[in-house]
Amino acid sequence: MKIMGTNMDRPGRPSGREVQRMTKRITARLLCGLMLVGVTAVSTHALLSKPTLALAEPQKHELSRDALITHTQVLGDGTQQLCVLDPRQRVVAVYHIDAAKGGIALRSVRSIYWDLRINHFNGTTPLPEEIRSLIEHE
Repeated sequence: MKIMGTNMDRPGRPSGREVQRMTKRITARLLCGLMLVGVTAVSTHALLSKPTLALAEPQKHELSRDALITHTQVLGDGTQQLCVLDPRQRVVAVYHIDAAKGGIALRSVRSIYWDLRINHFNGTTPLPEEIRSLIEHE
């Protein structure tokens, strides 16, 4: 008589169900390890790569209407900051990437629609309307 979940005819060997569980655990650990290696490789490359100086003529880049614009910089504490701008929706998102741990955290999201309609904010003199007044009076 065979009992489900055990291996009575082969003592010391795991049952089929146990083999499946072990296989799933090993596969999950392998995938997590590969993802961690990938994130670490991308982060390390981004942190260690130096920008190249282009001495050629400026190129015109044509972006599709739905293309996102990104900018990265390394902060003083070693964290990489990624800014993503959606020009169609006029929204900016800021992420912080921890290269050591491979983590990425959303820090801020903001619509800039109304920001871009302000004539001046926290500016110094001469303010835009003062400059316009000077030019109109010449």
